[in-house]
Amino acid sequence: MSWKDKVVIVTGSSIGIGRKMVEQLLAQEAKVVMNARNAERLKASVKSLQEKGYQQLIGISGDVSRHEDCAQLITQTVEAFGQLDVLINNAGISTEGDVAEVSNDIYKKVMEVNFMGSVYPTQYALPHLRKTKGSVLFVSSVAGIRGIPGYSAYSASKMALTALAESLKVEEEKHGVHVGIAYVGFTENDPQKSIYDKDGKVIAQPSRDFIKQEPVEKVAARLISIVEKRRFKHVFTMLGKLNAGVNRLFPGVVERILKNAYNNKIEE
Repeated sequence: MSWKDKVVIVTGSSIGIGRKMVEQLLAQEAKVVMNARNAERLKASVKSLQEKGYQQLIGISGDVSRHEDCAQLITQTVEAFGQLDVLINNAGISTEGDVAEVSNDIYKKVMEVNFMGSVYPTQYALPHLRKTKGSVLFVSSVAGIRGIPGYSAYSASKMALTALAESLKVEEEKHGVHVGIAYVGFTENDPQKSIYDKDGKVIAQPSRDFIKQEPVEKVAARLISIVEKRRFKHVFTMLGKLNAGVNRLFPGVVERILKNAYNNKIEE
């Protein structure tokens, strides 16, 4: 497919994978709407891209966990560009901590952003995507394949996206809307990325030097490719594919691996 003049919304796109997708789409002459909660950081990202010569973009700040903000995101996009071809639900947050330790409020917040933050914009976008026979892509994680101890809230929110995508795929087939979901593996962190600790305090994303991480440019390109090829499910990285395959065939093996990793972490 050609991206020329296609109108694309990328949520959570002021930094990281989302920001890189925006840049790659603009380079292919798409019209892009950037979205993020942090209005100042979003404004700076838009300005930076415009200074590179990209003019077919706007920034619309808003919190995807608020349905009112999502309604405005879709409305302002269509007012600005006249249509909507692709919605990429990329916004997300993470938290770490055991089930017994993580506060109720953090579980609620993670689900509101990672799950409802994909439901709301999708619901408002669908009437417009049906007109263009466009696409909606959900950015999930390998943590959505098997629950990871110490990351239950994040894992649960990403698993929920699978059920949403599977249901939506069948429902929207008659309307010609493509639905995709990507299970992204470990990706190079943006220095500005943060997560919640078990008490709800915002902390910097811990270093993950213990495992090979994919370059953000590569991950962004793969996500864009899913839309281009109108694929449904795609698991990233060899480790992710191995996890998915072994978990399906030998779930007990995966449980022992996760148990050992969790116990080793406690002992450190």
